[in-house]
Amino acid sequence: MNQLNEKTAFFSEHLLQGMRTKADPIADTVVHYLMQSGQREKLSLYWKIIERKERSSSEIPFQLQSYLYQTESVPSWVNLRRLESGQHFFARNARSILSILGCLSLPYCYAAADGAQVLLLSQRIHQDTYQRLAETAQFLLDVSSPKAFSTGNGIQRIQQVRLIHAISRYYSSHSPQWNAQWGTPVNQEDMAGTNLAFSYIVLQGLQKLGFQWTKDEGEDFLYLWNVIGAMLGVDQQLLPNNLQEAYWLDKKIAKRHFRHSAAGVTLTQALLTCLYDINKESPVSQKFIHAYMRYLLGNGVADMLEIPSADGVNALAPLFRSTNVLNALTRVGKREEKPQHITQTLAYELKQGVDTHLRLPVAFG
Repeated sequence: MNQLNEKTAFFSEHLLQGMRTKADPIADTVVHYLMQSGQREKLSLYWKIIERKERSSSEIPFQLQSYLYQTESVPSWVNLRRLESGQHFFARNARSILSILGCLSLPYCYAAADGAQVLLLSQRIHQDTYQRLAETAQFLLDVSSPKAFSTGNGIQRIQQVRLIHAISRYYSSHSPQWNAQWGTPVNQEDMAGTNLAFSYIVLQGLQKLGFQWTKDEGEDFLYLWNVIGAMLGVDQQLLPNNLQEAYWLDKKIAKRHFRHSAAGVTLTQALLTCLYDINKESPVSQKFIHAYMRYLLGNGVADMLEIPSADGVNALAPLFRSTNVLNALTRVGKREEKPQHITQTLAYELKQGVDTHLRLPVAFG
């Protein structure tokens, strides 16, 4: 994606720290106008008009119309072949990716102590977790599916979420509970970290589940999320051009921000409770959810979030297809297969079990 601006190699401390005070002027301008003019409560009405393809209606303020026109197209640098390749990769693996969303991507975001503060202040994500999780999953389907930007409603959904981020930024920055040391609410570095959680971190999760994607597949999926990120207002300096840059951005953000925090623990507990409730009637136990999250996150991050410990083998075993697992173990015992191959086999069996049994707050049809 060489059309993007040149950026500091491997994301310097100076670059990332500077991004903590930068937000999204395009979306912030319209939200500031709506708030100051007392029209916040009318935004849902405006959006219903927009969804009816009537965005030029005289009922919609000029400032909102201007925002919609500014953000109605994909970036000029987009390579449509790579974009579609990334979308097809998502379509082939949507069920697994959505399980990774709930059990890896979101907890990954909660581990960033300062960024988690704004999620806690917004309240909905821990007081109405099911609905918030369902909306996030639906957003992924809307923006990642094939034709999302041509015949689908991907662009409109991105415009909407970008405004939601700006509204959250406005309220958090005006809250007496906000600490300026956390940076600007929903700042550029935190948005980049979230974008990474839905792209590079998802790819890492798929690998842990035994899915061996090619370099081109991985980089095209990353490219898809670079397009989505740019349209959500993420500074192009923070969009990794390739998997190596994504690796370094992940390492830098984790080193700078991952630590134990009350906000992160509260958000994680709300997420766990939601997953417990969804899976009450499924073979998935609470211990399985703990073990699955720990397997994806690693014990270090899981401990920061106070995810209960679990006996991974016993907790995960019920979801393996026992015949295949026993055959794999037998092959290793007879020296017919190398030990590292059994890890791949077990990971694949775990993926099949999760895809079959783990319930998520989104319908597949």
